[in-house]
Amino acid sequence: MKIKYVQLESEAFLTDLDFIAMTLEERGAYFTLILYLNCNKGKCQLDIPALSKLCNKTPKAFEKIWQNISKKFQTRSGVIKHKRVTKELTKAKKFRQAKSRAGLKGADKRWHSHSTAITKETKGNVIEKESKDSSYSNTTEQSSSVSNSVRPRHDKDSHIRAFNFNESLMGIIKPRNQSDRTCFRNITNWLRAGCATGKLDEQIFGRALGYAKEASLGRNPAAVFISLLKKELNYNPKAIKAGQL
Repeated sequence: MKIKYVQLESEAFLTDLDFIAMTLEERGAYFTLILYLNCNKGKCQLDIPALSKLCNKTPKAFEKIWQNISKKFQTRSGVIKHKRVTKELTKAKKFRQAKSRAGLKGADKRWHSHSTAITKETKGNVIEKESKDSSYSNTTEQSSSVSNSVRPRHDKDSHIRAFNFNESLMGIIKPRNQSDRTCFRNITNWLRAGCATGKLDEQIFGRALGYAKEASLGRNPAAVFISLLKKELNYNPKAIKAGQL
């Protein structure tokens, strides 16, 4: 998990006696190292030639600067750390994890809430259809009319269910690029088509979101998710185009 943003206490820097005593070059090197530690998980090797290039100084010049600013860092076994940077990175990581958990709970709540509503609507549609079928079973024309009146509601439910699934999926696994978005859309269409043909039931959306939560813990969540779908649900992205569903 890479942290992009951390808190910077400006006043703490400006009122620090060591910082006040630094020359302009020393301040520049000090801040450069702090910024580098922030984007390098809070640590780096004490490599004078490499750090001198980072600070745009010669190794000899940087070594002199380092002698004056090294007391602001912690150096153990050739590894540099900074107490404030470590503290802020830890705080930022906990904040991001808390937001992620809140997002998953929100997605769960939206999905289960919508799933319950769909179940009630579906039961209502079935009762309505059975009633109409029994009332107008005497002629083919009347039966066809009933079928046509029920179909629009089914299509509408299908669209709503697919839309909410796709929204919940992207809340669990953040798409990194357009390829991920296209992939998620294809998965949604595949599940919807499977339900339309009767090969899958509406509970499949909940199962798929469960696999998404499991995949979100991996290094490449989207790839892990697709792999799980192929293994558990025999997901075939080419099936829709080939008309095999």
